[in-house]
Amino acid sequence: MYRLRQLDVDDKVCEQVDLALVEQVYPKEEIERCVGQSQSWANKRRRIRQTTLFTLVWLIIAMGLWSRLNQCLVWQKLVGKLSALHPAEKQGKLSDSGVSGRRKELGSAGLQELMQRCCLVMAEPQTMPSAFFGRYRLMAIDGTVFNTPDTVANEQAFGRSSNQYGKGAYPQVRCVLLSECGSHAVVGVEMSRSDVSEVHGAYRLLSQMGPNRLLTVDAGITSGGLLERARERGAHVLGALEAGAWENPSTQRRLSDGSVLAWIPPTKKKGAVCYPVRKGVWVRIISYRLTDERLGEEGKVYRLVTTLLNPQTAPALALVELYHERWEIELVIDEIKTHERMQRKVLRSKTPEGVMQELYGIFLAHYLVRVLMAQAALKAELDPDRLSFTEGLFHLTEMIDLTLILEPEATEPLLKRLYEKLAYKILPPRHLRINRREVKQVYNKYKPKKRNVPVPKPFEPHEQFLDFVDLLDPLPALVTAEKGA
Repeated sequence: MYRLRQLDVDDKVCEQVDLALVEQVYPKEEIERCVGQSQSWANKRRRIRQTTLFTLVWLIIAMGLWSRLNQCLVWQKLVGKLSALHPAEKQGKLSDSGVSGRRKELGSAGLQELMQRCCLVMAEPQTMPSAFFGRYRLMAIDGTVFNTPDTVANEQAFGRSSNQYGKGAYPQVRCVLLSECGSHAVVGVEMSRSDVSEVHGAYRLLSQMGPNRLLTVDAGITSGGLLERARERGAHVLGALEAGAWENPSTQRRLSDGSVLAWIPPTKKKGAVCYPVRKGVWVRIISYRLTDERLGEEGKVYRLVTTLLNPQTAPALALVELYHERWEIELVIDEIKTHERMQRKVLRSKTPEGVMQELYGIFLAHYLVRVLMAQAALKAELDPDRLSFTEGLFHLTEMIDLTLILEPEATEPLLKRLYEKLAYKILPPRHLRINRREVKQVYNKYKPKKRNVPVPKPFEPHEQFLDFVDLLDPLPALVTAEKGA
């Protein structure tokens, strides 16, 4: 039997906000240590009557969970029902300027440190084998941009995109994410101006890579310097190659699975390249075609490069299939921008510091949902991919709303009930992705979506991606040389 919270007359409502339900993810002591000791908070800290450090941090995270509500209503989600239970306190509400002032005092540095310390990889080989390839933990890096309010400060800090048709409507901040593929946990983020290439963020995120990790990247990020830096940290890389890249390496050798072992020499003109190859690196190059036009362009040669050099432990076909795990980070971005933010076009914050603070709150909120989903999947003996992120976000917000007004002894049974709700709806197994790349919105630069063209026939459940992969022979020159030998 659950009991409502009992508040004394002299209790401050902001000090009674108890989030024990999710404290396992962001412990109160860790929040106070990371944020309370940050320079921005320590320099600006003063007596606060209606808020505390702990509730301010949870306000920022809650703004990511309740993205449709303005920041004052999000604050009421945390304290509103407690105020109604208080025997004496009036229904005091922070004004919008009051919330903004508290957020300015908080800053973003403490939230950044909180993310670095608490947002860690969570998959284990015994409980989540799909998150690994052999002994390697699968990771992915990719970038996306967020629109910010059209203010002078935001434009000066982040810039805005432009092309032959004019400038973009909003200043944009670029975020490069490092994600664990199996759990969809975002464990690293780098923010920069919109005109800064995501390659720079990817290199900075390499500092979080370690041994026995396999990083998957797309062609826009793949480079010899990236592969060399990853190997220096004991990690491996699997990435796509752009057309024309490393087609005729000077030193190459055909391997038993049809892939080519190639040597990428040090960069000669180091000043012209931001991240040159310093010592040289050995790589394997895999070329293949797809035999079904629903999966890709007909006749196009796709090429992958990897630092996993042994064809016995990492066969070419296995790596071709594995590369599609990189799409998990695209799903992460979709979860954040489409479902967590509910397709809101522009962030809330009108200052650069507020934008970064808000984004850290969004990523912390996403990680919170994903941790609880992973724990629910573990208890139900399911893969986290089979659970719905939308359902997880909904049930978490509803449960937080409930636990705030109940006595602490209700935490354990409600957490158990939350796990059951998260694992109740099981998504069907995924079909193969159909490659229909068209722009839905009509721009002058792109052709409109062909609405009169029938949708391609879906794949049958028994059909697998490797059924449509045709590995190609090495370069003709290499084959001729082998025959001569």
